[in-house]
Amino acid sequence: MDKTPIHHTQDAVWHSHFRAPRRPARDTQDVRWQDDLPPAYKDLVIVPLRFEILHEYEILANRTNGYDENEQACYCAYRFVLTSLRSDDDEMFYEEPTYAETTVAWRMRDERWLIYRQIVGNYALGVAHRFYSLSNTMPR
Repeated sequence: MDKTPIHHTQDAVWHSHFRAPRRPARDTQDVRWQDDLPPAYKDLVIVPLRFEILHEYEILANRTNGYDENEQACYCAYRFVLTSLRSDDDEMFYEEPTYAETTVAWRMRDERWLIYRQIVGNYALGVAHRFYSLSNTMPR
């Protein structure tokens, strides 16, 4: 079990990109689709050629889908953060992250999906739990 503090994970990078309207973005060049891919699997996955990115405006969440040359899904990632209202003085309230989850999946050449999950169950502790698994289907 990985106990990396959350402020050292990639989660902090995408917090600032959430409040955009929900709309697809096509052919995005800056999608970092290989960031969590283990080096041993690099040659075993299908490389996405086109991406569709959806940002949720009501909650801190986004989804990225990647497609191959046949327009078949070969990559997906979704991230969300749950927040709670907090107050230091009972007058000023602010949202504080309390839970976060990231799921990233790559379709391999044998049609299975390599899935990476990162869960931060308690933001105050700053501990991220990470693991990989294989599936016959793309995560939804």
